Amino acid sequence: MNIVNYIIIPDEKEVIQEKAQRFQAQGIDLIIYTGGTGLSSRDVTPEALLPLLDRRIPGIEEAIRNYGQDRTPFSMLSRSIAGTINNSLILALPGSTNGAKESMEAIFPSVLHIFRILKGARHD
Repeated sequence: MNIVNYIIIPDEKEVIQEKAQRFQAQGIDLIIYTGGTGLSSRDVTPEALLPLLDRRIPGIEEAIRNYGQDRTPFSMLSRSIAGTINNSLILALPGSTNGAKESMEAIFPSVLHIFRILKGARHD
């Protein structure tokens, strides 16, 4: 897996949406946002991304929160989301380093199966 871009963007809906649309249009397989999934007034990542998603993937969202719940009771407050825009997987993870790391631990490597399915492979 190659990292195509790593950028810090402001907590602004329009910027979040523009980046998601641009990267999926470029054929990027995986777009990960960290931060903006909490409950403060500046946390707008889910509100920005949800209208763009073709399909949500609640199982990924549940796995992230469930894994985190075993580590901290505050994970239930996260509004992490997962879904697709065309053939790009979009993840919005907690902004804390530990929260993002644990979220990745919760879903990888299992989530990699998605890319085969999005490209037309059958479930085996």
